[in-house]
Amino acid sequence: MNSGIKIIKCDRANVLQTSPLRPDEKTIQPSQREIAGTIKNWIADLAQRRRADELTARTRFLAATHS
Repeated sequence: MNSGIKIIKCDRANVLQTSPLRPDEKTIQPSQREIAGTIKNWIADLAQRRRADELTARTRFLAATHS
């Protein structure tokens, strides 16, 4: 899946330097990666649904004009 969307992370280096992690805390990177993947999947699903709807509309239009 290669969408043309790029997610920009704001000043992540500063956040990591100012707030030290405890050993039991989850790192930020895996959760951000998961969120980015979810959003990209939503966008891909929306685009696929839009293409399917356009195909259905064209098919109905052509069927109505040729009847």
